[in-house]
Amino acid sequence: MSDHSYPRYSYQVLPREVDLTKRVTIITLGDYILHAAGEDADRIGFGVNHLQEVGNSTWVLSRMAIEVDRFPAEYERYTIGTWVGEINRLTTTRNFILHDAQGRQFATATTQWAMIDMQSRHPLDLRENVNYAAALIPEPCPMDRPAKIARIEGEEVETHRVRYSDIDFNQHTNTMKYIQWMVDTLPLEYLTERGLRRLDINFLHETRYGQQVVLHRASTDSADHFEGVLLPDQTPVCRALFTWCK
Repeated sequence: MSDHSYPRYSYQVLPREVDLTKRVTIITLGDYILHAAGEDADRIGFGVNHLQEVGNSTWVLSRMAIEVDRFPAEYERYTIGTWVGEINRLTTTRNFILHDAQGRQFATATTQWAMIDMQSRHPLDLRENVNYAAALIPEPCPMDRPAKIARIEGEEVETHRVRYSDIDFNQHTNTMKYIQWMVDTLPLEYLTERGLRRLDINFLHETRYGQQVVLHRASTDSADHFEGVLLPDQTPVCRALFTWCK
């Protein structure tokens, strides 16, 4: 892949963004990956603000996967390169490569998005709403696509009521909040003695202020599966797979 084939956005790990290991959290890293997606969408003319102004529509994330070789340390600078790789009728794929200040790749990510009407909450045909001819970059996806995660039969580990601090401008739960809820249920030694190699997450149904989500977890030596379901009807809202390395 060419060093100049896709735009890069610069970031720095701030003290509030690290955990007890003094390295950036997966929550923050994922948040900045999505921030870079928004920056680039604005650059090429179909960011959220533009969509809401001209068509009362917005982007929603349906799947995401992140692979990490190492997590940057406090105050470390890094860049996130991103590009639109594919488009079909209902979803588009956006890819990411992360480099440290020395130009070394330390993580990759890929995401799948849908555009919805903000009133009906129904998906829109992307071919009719976005001019992707100028946005697509013919570079391959840098990692395996986000996994489709099956339903699990795990133990109930947490019940969370969606609060003010959980919701975003789309008036539903912010993407990375689901991951935060899941990480907060893990034993502390998972985060100090293991390394997160890959995270896959599927978003199945939006949740809103005041609703209650129950998290279930099923664990093995190398992975943790999560599923969040909405009370009272047990509607699945998200599923995630954390894959660990020693």
